[in-house]
Amino acid sequence: MPRLKIHLEPYTDEIRTWIEDEKLHHSEVIARLASVHNVKLERRTLRKFLSDAGISTSIKYAKDHDLNARITQLHYQVQCSDVETLRILASDGFKIEKRRLQRMRLALGLKQRATALKPNEEGALQMRRELREAKRAEEKVEKLGIRLKAASKRIDAITTELASSEAANRSLTERLHAAEQENQVLRMRERDYYDPLHP
Repeated sequence: MPRLKIHLEPYTDEIRTWIEDEKLHHSEVIARLASVHNVKLERRTLRKFLSDAGISTSIKYAKDHDLNARITQLHYQVQCSDVETLRILASDGFKIEKRRLQRMRLALGLKQRATALKPNEEGALQMRRELREAKRAEEKVEKLGIRLKAASKRIDAITTELASSEAANRSLTERLHAAEQENQVLRMRERDYYDPLHP
């Protein structure tokens, strides 16, 4: 069975007043519709109706110079945290969420710095820093050890190769020397007489 369609058109002006003049949130509009007109609906249905009716729910705080000026003052002069700023703004009559305040603050170029550390927090922070540096140094030493082992393996391989090539050279030299001696003996046998000046 299809759902029954909820017709909100008769309440358009009333909803517009609640949202634009009274600045009610969607959940508050839904609750008021239920209590005043006995109309129950989901947030999605309300959003679709507002979109179709052309009722804007977004508050253009970027154009609100008073709010921007107050946020800037609370940031620089009073140096409030976001929670404190929200509390002060609420007492001043500005109704905004924490996330919107953060977006506005960033749009104004106001970045919050870390608060000053207490002496006992500084010690712990310093210790963490030193531990991090010691760990980095240990990792560097470990990496250098690995590289050193690899280099020593390469040196061993080159030394072995050189030793084998030297042995091969010695063997070739000995064989060449033996071949030369044998050649000389064969030449001497071919002659009838021995002439030491004529090899």
